[in-house]
Amino acid sequence: MAFLQVDYKSKQLGRKAHFNVFLPMDVDPAKTGAPFRTLYLLHGIYGNSTSWVTSSCIQRYADDRNLCVVMPDGENGFYLDHPDYMNNFSRWIGEELVEATRAMLPLSPQREDTWIGGFSMGGYGALRTGLKYADTFGGIIAFSSALLLESLQNRTGTAGPMNEPYARAMFGDLDHLVGTDLDPLQLARERVQSGKDFPRLYLSCGEQDFLLADNEKFHQALMDLGVEHTWRTTPGGHTWDFWEQEIRHVVLEWMPEERAQTAMNPDQHTLDF
Repeated sequence: MAFLQVDYKSKQLGRKAHFNVFLPMDVDPAKTGAPFRTLYLLHGIYGNSTSWVTSSCIQRYADDRNLCVVMPDGENGFYLDHPDYMNNFSRWIGEELVEATRAMLPLSPQREDTWIGGFSMGGYGALRTGLKYADTFGGIIAFSSALLLESLQNRTGTAGPMNEPYARAMFGDLDHLVGTDLDPLQLARERVQSGKDFPRLYLSCGEQDFLLADNEKFHQALMDLGVEHTWRTTPGGHTWDFWEQEIRHVVLEWMPEERAQTAMNPDQHTLDF
């Protein structure tokens, strides 16, 4: 398993963007005809592209499954677009980063081989980005998701790091959040109404997590929509002990092992180690 640190000029961010990658090395995709499945893994608030590297064993799990893991640096922006500041994190991850990594690395272009996941702020980001770009992502993994729109709109959840000035900077008009493009549940409704395939979806939250009620409410709303998904809750809080347990379970037990046998594009750039 190779560890890559990449900086490149991003159009959506208007500056150098950074991401880390775990890339399998024991399989030659050019010979097998099966480019790697990819998991775009998002960090939480106060984190960065090293969060999963330093706080979990994702490298070992990805190596076991020949899975490429891309970990972008999303700052504290909730993975939303802020065009006035050239901080278009949603478009960067949902469009540009997927295209850029596929051009740089031997990654599968297939939707079913392209996943997005994260925890806390990154759980919200994975749900919102994964549903907004559901034609790109075939699977969404969300741990302890910061599903705060209703509480922000009602002004009942603006304590701690999510104070009201910060919330306004991230989400804009706090009086109009639920049912908008920022709302993962609204995006889920629109996907159902479109009749298109819904991404495979895994949700989890610790039984002692302060976000449990919000996640249970989202789970119930998906059930009401008839959206098939996996919901799991086990003892644990808003901590790395829980997220480590969950990422191991997801990669080694829940994600499918099959990889699309799609021949690589001969024009696609690959790295020859």
